[in-house]
Amino acid sequence: MKKALMTASVASMLDNFNRSNINLLLEMGYKVTLAANFSAAEDSSPLSRLTAFKAEMEALGCRVVQIDFSRKAANISGQIKSYRQLKRLAGEDFDLVHCNSPICAAMTRLAFRKKRKTHGTRVIYTAHGFHFFRGAPVKNWLLYFPVEWVCAHWTDILNTVNREDYRLAKRWLKAGRVVRLPGVGIDLEKFNPGGADREEERESVRRELGVGKDEKLLLSVGELIRRKNHESVIRALALLRDPAYRYCICGRGELEEELRRLARELGLEDRVKFLGYREDIPRLCRAADLFVFPSLQEGMPMALMEAMAEKVPVVCSDIRGNRELVEERELRFGPRDAGGIAGCMQRALKIDISETIERHYRGIRNYGIGVVKQKMEKEYLPEE
Repeated sequence: MKKALMTASVASMLDNFNRSNINLLLEMGYKVTLAANFSAAEDSSPLSRLTAFKAEMEALGCRVVQIDFSRKAANISGQIKSYRQLKRLAGEDFDLVHCNSPICAAMTRLAFRKKRKTHGTRVIYTAHGFHFFRGAPVKNWLLYFPVEWVCAHWTDILNTVNREDYRLAKRWLKAGRVVRLPGVGIDLEKFNPGGADREEERESVRRELGVGKDEKLLLSVGELIRRKNHESVIRALALLRDPAYRYCICGRGELEEELRRLARELGLEDRVKFLGYREDIPRLCRAADLFVFPSLQEGMPMALMEAMAEKVPVVCSDIRGNRELVEERELRFGPRDAGGIAGCMQRALKIDISETIERHYRGIRNYGIGVVKQKMEKEYLPEE
């Protein structure tokens, strides 16, 4: 039986972004091993979710291996420990290795570089958004670009998920083949923007969240970390000085207490609600008047695509990835410009953007899970 290994720094990367790929490998007859950090210390998902995911994968016949990966580059002792664990795994004869997450992917390709020659192991790397990009800090280019340049030589297929990364990789990174995927694939069946019970469910969710009929519900989804930039929306909300705005954030992370403190300091404690980790995002989207996506950095944002698939009005930061989904300049803002964010949110709520919503909904069909599955099936096929 053919053997495949899939690696990621944290288990939620496999759970949230690679379920279709795992199922595809199983369908194609691979014996699948999943290697990631299944503790919740650095994960966006709670331990209960990770434990359930592990049990689900094992029930499907996957082997699950704990590797103590760290997402923090400065955690040198942790990186050394996880590389040693990975090297032991590299002693096995895998026919295919698919790696995700920049630090994990670099270590995986380093660990398996000899296996590509001795066993013919094919190595695939999906870059969910390079840390070096137009406008990125110089330190990102100095740290991540040289690593990716070297590791590309040990990569048979390099998947990118947006135009900017694809052009950069094609020019500078000497992988065997560079491919552009339409994201990781969104499961369009989860969304029901035309459901008969939509209005009833919308009102039910708004009551749960304490949002009145005449109030405006702003929704964001993303880890509570710097890169997701929730702070800027909270500051924008303070500039609006309108008690009718309510802001709900779905996600967990190390900045929760800092963000709560900021909301208190700005007098917004009653208008900003932290919902924690949620598994009912489509339901929450149906209740929202506006989806706000303020990230500083993205590859191809799943959360933004999900809002568009639910026909929610969206505004977002003017960054790589977001621009491909939201072409309308009036619906984008500078991510650190609180005044610009406030104005953009007000504008989106006042003008009629129904045609734009429909255009977004039609466009998101190009990012469906079936489209990505067709491309990945070709990559997973053994070479003749």
